[in-house]
Amino acid sequence: MLTKGKYDNIIKCNCVAKVKLRKLEKGSAKMKVSETNVFIFAGFLDCGKTTALQGLLLREDNAYKDRTVIICTEFGENEYYKPWLENRNIALIDIEEEEELSTEKLNEIADEYKPEFVFIEFNGMWDLKAFLEKQLPDDWYVANVFSLVDATMYDIYLKNMRQTIMNPLCVSDVILFNRCDDSFKKGDVRRSLKLLNPRADVFFTKKDGSVDEDFEEFIIENSGGIVNITEEIFSQWFIDCIENTEKYYGKTVRFTGKVSNGEGLCNNQFYIGRYAVVCCEADAQFIGFLAEYDKQIPENGEWIEITATLEKGEIEGDKSVIVLKTGDYKIVDPPKIVYLYF
Repeated sequence: MLTKGKYDNIIKCNCVAKVKLRKLEKGSAKMKVSETNVFIFAGFLDCGKTTALQGLLLREDNAYKDRTVIICTEFGENEYYKPWLENRNIALIDIEEEEELSTEKLNEIADEYKPEFVFIEFNGMWDLKAFLEKQLPDDWYVANVFSLVDATMYDIYLKNMRQTIMNPLCVSDVILFNRCDDSFKKGDVRRSLKLLNPRADVFFTKKDGSVDEDFEEFIIENSGGIVNITEEIFSQWFIDCIENTEKYYGKTVRFTGKVSNGEGLCNNQFYIGRYAVVCCEADAQFIGFLAEYDKQIPENGEWIEITATLEKGEIEGDKSVIVLKTGDYKIVDPPKIVYLYF
């Protein structure tokens, strides 16, 4: 179990799983056997990238021997132990400028080393989204993208460098927060990141490296049988509704949102929600619910305060969806700031 080990177990298990899955896909589709697995480790300086990567390669059960290349683009306090790398025929290539990490450079590496595995320690200030759009050498594919975050610095990064830190997080397969203490709001952070990147696995580790799965439960109080959803908790509540749907069925809620009349809706249906921002306003996304009302429904674009009961609806197949059975609503003025920020 991951909870009994150090965080490098998370990295190892994800790496191995992706390689095995790829081999199964190649076998079933008769794809080329000779491929290069590329693993990217992203994050700001001193977030633990070098430690994590070197920990993976130093394991006794290390499968990444020979024909392995490490591309290092950032240089912090921890360094790779070069004699150990040389002893295992693992090449270390330093790249200092973002422009140098080009398709041409990668092709040179492919021709010279013909690697089976490539590990890229990616500079946290560089544009990972842009890099992933680059043309890779023939038979190279990105197997996994890891993002490591120093939990003690996360709030500072959000306040001062939100777009920069969110750039890798939105394209990562695994997001790992290290150095977490009891004050770090793991549940809130995880819910915000699942909104940004639903496919990512998010892990938290303590200062000793052990995995921390003690999440604070999302609890909201009700008043007179009605749960009031304020702006401050709407986004977290929305994600909790998606992940823990059953606990909300039958509850009556009240919140303010914007109406959207989408295509394919019945005459008594409309969407209501808010625009949530995790990275920047340009990437804002509408999050909300399908609502039904047996009387006159609100107009598209109106802001309303709605009181409704959450019930189970059905869509294609066996999938269920929350439907707001509207008890009443009133038209209100738009909020001064229409976006919700995590």
